[in-house]
Amino acid sequence: MRSYRCALRPGQGPDAGKIWATNLDKGTVLRIPILPGGRAETTRVTATGLTGIDDFAFTGHGDQIIAALNAVNQVALIRPDGTRTTVLTAADGLQGPTSLALRGDTVHVMSAAYLTAQDPNLVLARLGN
Repeated sequence: MRSYRCALRPGQGPDAGKIWATNLDKGTVLRIPILPGGRAETTRVTATGLTGIDDFAFTGHGDQIIAALNAVNQVALIRPDGTRTTVLTAADGLQGPTSLALRGDTVHVMSAAYLTAQDPNLVLARLGN
């Protein structure tokens, strides 16, 4: 069984009407354009090598996203070209981050501690420019 998380890219412009998804099994971020009438166009892989990618959110800076990488206890900032920077780690209190949300420039990361079953928590961080 494959595990996917999805988000519809809201708004106007060239990315309106595209579905973005993560594939946990393959560690990828996918972009699926939707044609008029609701049919899907060819899926494009926008980022790879994201071990344990679970949830993600758009940062408000174009196609840049921030993603929870459950298996490696990290949160990564992923740029439109697929490059990434690790922005939070286990040293910041992460234990199996499973979901995240942005409110303004504050990132809320649910650290579920599935494997350790100790100290599940909510990590808060500021998103810089």
